[in-house]
Amino acid sequence: MNQKEQLKERIEGERKKLNELLASGDRVEDAYEQSRAVDRLIEQYLDCK
Repeated sequence: MNQKEQLKERIEGERKKLNELLASGDRVEDAYEQSRAVDRLIEQYLDCK
């Protein structure tokens, strides 16, 4: 599996975590930090050749 595929799988996993945080209505700060983590992975994915 190449790096881009690995990043795609990580993004999907982290987005699931984000969706769970949003659905639970728990701490907004946790959801925000998880959103930032997803954003960083997406940036890496876009930069990957």
